Amino acid sequence: MISMMTMVNITTHAGDNKMKIVHVQSVLPQEDVIALKEKAGESSIKEAISKAVYHYLNCNNEVI
Repeated sequence: MISMMTMVNITTHAGDNKMKIVHVQSVLPQEDVIALKEKAGESSIKEAISKAVYHYLNCNNEVI
């Protein structure tokens, strides 16, 4: 397993709405992180996780 830290650096300036930045830390098996990076087409863990989170949040076909 590897310990992973990622910080999503996204700020929106649409009017007075500003997105707050949250630091997220998790422990995942190294194989899962490698597979996620490959599937997301990203070389960094941070970008792969960010892409996966936004995909999951915007996917209307999934049941939570």
